[in-house]
Parts: sequence; C-alpha cells; structure tokens
Amino acid sequence: MLKTRALAVLASTLLLAGCNFPGAGAPSAVAPTLLPDTLPPGEMTPTSLSTAPFPSPPALPEEAILILEPGPGSRLVGSIHISGIADTTFEQNLGIRVLLDDGSLLAQTSTIIDVPLGNRGPFEADVPFTIAGERNAFIEVYSASPRDGGITHLNSMGVILAEAGPVDIAPASPHPEDINIHAPVSGATVSGGVVHVEGIGIASFEQTLVVTVYNADGAAIATLPLIVAAPDFGLPGTFSIDVPYMVARSQPGRITVSDPSAVFLGDNHLASVEVTLAP
Repeated sequence: MLKTRALAVLASTLLLAGCNFPGAGAPSAVAPTLLPDTLPPGEMTPTSLSTAPFPSPPALPEEAILILEPGPGSRLVGSIHISGIADTTFEQNLGIRVLLDDGSLLAQTSTIIDVPLGNRGPFEADVPFTIAGERNAFIEVYSASPRDGGITHLNSMGVILAEAGPVDIAPASPHPEDINIHAPVSGATVSGGVVHVEGIGIASFEQTLVVTVYNADGAAIATLPLIVAAPDFGLPGTFSIDVPYMVARSQPGRITVSDPSAVFLGDNHLASVEVTLAP
C-alpha cells in the first residue's frame, strides 16, 4: 500500500530514536520525497510552503483523543490501565491496540466514551498482557469510520512493558491537538486531480508528516511526505502541500495527515477530514 511505501522511504533515514521515550536523540532535517506509481504522470513534485505566523498553543483545539494515563515512559507490569478524554465518535466507540517496538501486535480491545453520543467525555480500559523480559511498546487509541473502517483519528503513548518488577506511572498532561487540518475542510469537494492540504502540526521526528488520500473503498491512492515549518523541534508549525490524485468518478474520500513513528511501523498521531473526491 502507498502509505507503507511512504513510511519505507522515511524509515531509511530514521534512527531508533523514540517518540515518547526518554533519551531520544535529536533529529536532523530531511527533505520531502515524492512517491511514484498512482500519481498522474507529468505532475510536478509538491513542495511544502509556510507563510502563516506560528500560533500560540491556546489558539489550537483540545486533543481529539487525549491519553491521560499512562504517561510517556511509564513502566507497566501485567496490565495497562488506559484512561483519557475524547471527542465524540461513531457510536462513541474507540479502538485500542498495544504494539511492541518491532510493530507486532501484543493486545487489542475496544472501549466507549462514557457520555451520550455527540459529547466529548472520558474513556478507560484495562488491557492485560504477557511478555518476557522488558520491551518498549506503544499504546494506540483511535476512532474508525463507519463507512470503510479506516482510522479517522489516532493518538499514541510510548511506554515500557515488563514481566516483573516495580510499576512506575508517569504523569501525562492535557495538550492541544497535535495535527490540525485547516484545508480542505470536512465535507468539502476537491476536484481537478490535486488536493491542497494545509494546517498546523507537530512532527515527532525530522519535522516530517505524511499526507494520504483514500478513495471510497478505503484504499490509499496518493501519499506524500511534507516538512513542518516550526520554530523548533517539538513545537507546532505550519504545513502546506498540493497532492496529486486520480479518480474516475466522484466518490467519498478521506484525507489523513499522520506523524510516522521513528521506532515502529505505525503512526504516533493521525488526523483526518472526510471529503468528496471528484475527477
């Protein structure tokens, strides 16, 4: 799939420096790479642009899926208690996955946002696990589309899972949304074979985010990486890119902007907007 190809391009330059782990190495800049194949022939390589001023964090909305426990770097033994606050989702459902640092799935479950539909509210779940020794792992909490089952929003937390020993729960604090897509807006119709994507985001490694266009079947039809123009690493910055795509007919689609992990084959964070894709 195209997204895997995009991550493979990025992964060739990534060291195993962590997203949420203590002691991560300092990233260095990397140029965006245009991926071939399903893009229309003859298109120019999109470039990332940024002319808007950097916003202050209070200008950004709350994180759509906020994980409050466990915090980054927590050491957990035998079971994971996960809690947080999330925006409303389809039937208030949230998916939960626990991935080891090699990308393998250790555990998977689901939970609900414990308020009436249409409201932001708390969620929690307990996930037992069995592991030998001690491993870095990632907890992913995500919402999915009722249309195609694709992930519409995802947040993650890096932790340490252990077979035995002390439990150490690190604190986690509320924070603004990591990836804010300002264009296109939800429900927009994009046409002409190019979608303009812009917003404000935080990239966890090498200032790189990835834009992916999905068609009505949930298949990725275009993927491009971009560089966030931020004042410093770990701070929000603007992003802007034009992504060529190709469809034969008007259809529902989804635009995602994701923050690929430097540690495992997956995403630290993902945001999306639902659109109509027109030729």
